[in-house]
Amino acid sequence: MRNYGITLTSTTLFLARVVKITRLDSVVLRIAEAEEAITASAETFLPLYGCEISAVKHVINGGVGSMEVKFAHSDGGTLDTEELNTGFWDGATVQTFLVDRSTATTLGDPLFTGLIDTVTIDPIGSSGSFDIRGIAVQAEAFIQTFQPMCRTDLFSSLCSLNEADWDHAGTVGTIIDRFNFTVAGLASPPADGWFNQGTFITASGFKGVIANWVQGTLKMTTYQPVCMSRLTAGEAITLYPGCDKTAQTCREKFSNRINHQAEAHFLGINSIVGV
Repeated sequence: MRNYGITLTSTTLFLARVVKITRLDSVVLRIAEAEEAITASAETFLPLYGCEISAVKHVINGGVGSMEVKFAHSDGGTLDTEELNTGFWDGATVQTFLVDRSTATTLGDPLFTGLIDTVTIDPIGSSGSFDIRGIAVQAEAFIQTFQPMCRTDLFSSLCSLNEADWDHAGTVGTIIDRFNFTVAGLASPPADGWFNQGTFITASGFKGVIANWVQGTLKMTTYQPVCMSRLTAGEAITLYPGCDKTAQTCREKFSNRINHQAEAHFLGINSIVGV
């Protein structure tokens, strides 16, 4: 019989769920479904911005129980976008406990235990979710999907390139309109398209994604209409090249083919079955 550590004889209960997520590299994230921190069993669980914890779905007839945790992610945030992209949270262990916020001292037995089976993120809206399945999912293997395009991001730990070796420092020149501006002060402006799909960061800390770069006019085009509202002429800016994740770009542009995370010459399922 499970013991959740809750005194049911109290006149009023202030129930809340807390979630403990332990990654494969032993990093632990503790989330409180509350407006204030909750401490139990010497562990402190903190509210997480943009977090929404679903009810636990229990099933019978051999099915696997499940739940979902929705969240907001950002570069360098509690849930870092790069770490989500590169699989840091894949296969993490999840424990959900029920506590009384007014009397919580110990965690008791977990209400649900499972593993993160699928990580979904929206790179534009900065939202995402963990699909968590019960412990029976441990019998399944977590494998990467074979594909011709690279599965990791430029400058990630799997890519291994150091972004400091590839940056270009300059200043914001003329702001043309909401999507376009020029860059001044580049020591050696690279060829057309060099920065396409790359990023930039200004001295004020604003980060953007580059849609197009033209060497002759030093014009930069962004995906979002942020130039007039977020950039200032004369402000320092650092530019980073983009990568289209193909083997050719990895080899010719970055000389990093050995770390390309894809199978560029895999012919597909038809080659296996002889179609």
